[in-house]
Amino acid sequence: MPKMKLTALSIARLAPPESGQVDYFDAALPSFGIRLSHAGTRSFFVMTRVHGKLARLTIGKAKVMDDDLGVSLKDAREKAGEWAELAARGIDPRQLKTDERQGNEERSRNTFKAVGERFMRQHVEPRLALSTQLEYRRTLFGADTAAWANRPVAAITRADIRAVLDTIVERGSPSAANHTLAYLNKFFNWCAEKDLLEISPTDRIKPPGPKNVGERTLSETEIAEVWQAFGAEGGAFCDLFKLLLLTGQRRGEVVGMRRAELSGLDGDKPVWDIPRDRTKNSRPHSVPLAPQAVRIINARPEIGEAGYLFTNTGTTPVSGFSKTKERVDGRIARRREEAGLPLMPDWTLHDLRRTMVTMMNERLGIAPHVVEACVNHISGGAKAGVAGVYNKALYLTERRAAMIAWGEFVHALTTKE
Repeated sequence: MPKMKLTALSIARLAPPESGQVDYFDAALPSFGIRLSHAGTRSFFVMTRVHGKLARLTIGKAKVMDDDLGVSLKDAREKAGEWAELAARGIDPRQLKTDERQGNEERSRNTFKAVGERFMRQHVEPRLALSTQLEYRRTLFGADTAAWANRPVAAITRADIRAVLDTIVERGSPSAANHTLAYLNKFFNWCAEKDLLEISPTDRIKPPGPKNVGERTLSETEIAEVWQAFGAEGGAFCDLFKLLLLTGQRRGEVVGMRRAELSGLDGDKPVWDIPRDRTKNSRPHSVPLAPQAVRIINARPEIGEAGYLFTNTGTTPVSGFSKTKERVDGRIARRREEAGLPLMPDWTLHDLRRTMVTMMNERLGIAPHVVEACVNHISGGAKAGVAGVYNKALYLTERRAAMIAWGEFVHALTTKE
């Protein structure tokens, strides 16, 4: 087999054989060479012993011109030296190439979007309420993380996480940034448990915004104000927001209310049965309804085959809470300004639930364990820990009395002259 000093120029000048192929070995590195086919294809190779057997290892197509695709002479020589050294240590470079190719294929399959969908199917959807599922989808497939969709999940870095969180904070939503971090942290920890990455990129990243402890409750005057503003809003959100206050249930549970979940609306024991797949703690929950809540529900049309009471499409619950809340706040602010009163302190829709719980305890004198049962809490003294294992009491009679008392209390506050 011919031997020559391989240079970029000499390789370019090699004339293809009339048929078959010919190998040219490098005078400087005898085990290294280039194979030239009759079609003019040039490929670098190295001859070495792998596990005692002589083998020809193809490095790759030679790059002849600067704008050609392929391996340069310099890089091919270095690769030949590396492979010869590996072979001398009993390592087959071909297996390394196979492992690398398989690893690349696996990474291409395990994109952020693909793994996110798997996470939703395997972890979120079987365990969590619909409202929480929607929050996970918004985090994993929304605009903030859209640029990650086709990237391997293992390639997402701490810097990527921080960039997303900073963007959310800069647009004035530090609380949303905290929530985003919490959902991403759960997702990436799940990925680590599935051996899709070594360390979660959210590890040791602190929440970027101040933690909202959630201690706000509305005063009696404020209850009347927000109720009046709800009425001025009108439509589905008027009824929805009023039911948040009257029932004390979570926003995702109320917005997903369906006609099939309601019973006894024409009798003296109306009840709303929330299935376990729509509650935060995955426990079914029966909500006795006060007359004030029943009147609102009976006036709501049932839309679509799913029977939603709060929907624009008939297939999904209504959306647009933040914009509606802004309009409500605007009405309250204008009325206060006209009356020469200071602005109402910031409040959230979840504060309506906390307000009901607080006033049931402090103003209506309802037993704490009954109040906890009204809002499906299992962290109270009567249901927490070992007590919760044995205490399966529903307190339905007591809860019905509590909800009726609360409905009358709200009615009295909101109908004052």
